[in-house]
Amino acid sequence: MCLRFIIVDGNPLNRLQLNHILRKIDNLEWVGEFSNSVEAYNFLDYNTVDLIFLAAKLPVFSGFEFMEKLKDPTEVVLLTDNPKDALKAFQLNLMDCVAPPYSAERFEISVARLKQRKMIANLEKEEISYIEIKSNLKSEKIILKNIQWIEAMGDYIRVVTEKKKYVVYSTMKSFLSRLPEDQFIRIHKSYIINLSKVVNYTNSKVDVAGNLLPLSRTQKKYFQKSYSEN
Repeated sequence: MCLRFIIVDGNPLNRLQLNHILRKIDNLEWVGEFSNSVEAYNFLDYNTVDLIFLAAKLPVFSGFEFMEKLKDPTEVVLLTDNPKDALKAFQLNLMDCVAPPYSAERFEISVARLKQRKMIANLEKEEISYIEIKSNLKSEKIILKNIQWIEAMGDYIRVVTEKKKYVVYSTMKSFLSRLPEDQFIRIHKSYIINLSKVVNYTNSKVDVAGNLLPLSRTQKKYFQKSYSEN
C-alpha cells in the first residue's frame, strides 16, 4: 500500500528536514510541498493524497483554518510543539500530532496508524458490492462492478455504468473515498475509473470499456502502479 503525501509548512528548513526524513520511509510517495495553506488548498482541489503533514502555524490561514476549508476530509499529521494545538488535534480525531525534533521512527508510527485505518476501511468496503447514490431526487443502489468511470461536472459528478448514467451532487474526492481503493483510481482531475474496465493505455489516454479518457502527468505513475497490481 503506497501512501501519497504532501507537506505544508511555512518554514523552508522544516520542509527540507521533513522531506529528508519522510522519503526514507517505505510505502510513502511524496507528491508535493507548500509554504502556505492557499497553495496547498489549490493543489488539493484537483489532486488526491492519503496524508498531509501540516504545520499548525502557517501564513494566511493556520493549519486548523486550512482543515476547515478543505472540501473533503483528508488524514492529517499535525506538526506543532504547542500543547493546546495537540489537545485540539486529539479532539478533532486527527491521524497524529508530532512535535519536533522529528525522526523517522516517530513518523513511522503515524504511517502505521494510517495503514491500519485504511485496511479496516477497505475491508468494510469490500463487504459491500454496491454503492448508494441519490440522483434526480431518488436513492438508488449501483453495483460497483458495473461502474465504468466517474466524471466531474462542476458541483456534480456523472457516474457512468454499462447501461445508465447518473448525475450525483458530490465532489470527486468525496465519492472516491466511498469506493474500494484497489478497484477505483483517479487518473485525472475530472476522471475516476474502474481498473477492471481498462482495456489499454498510452502516455496520455486510458481506454476504459472502449472510451478514451485523459491520463494526467501527475497521476500517470500512480495509475501504472495500481494497474500493474490489479
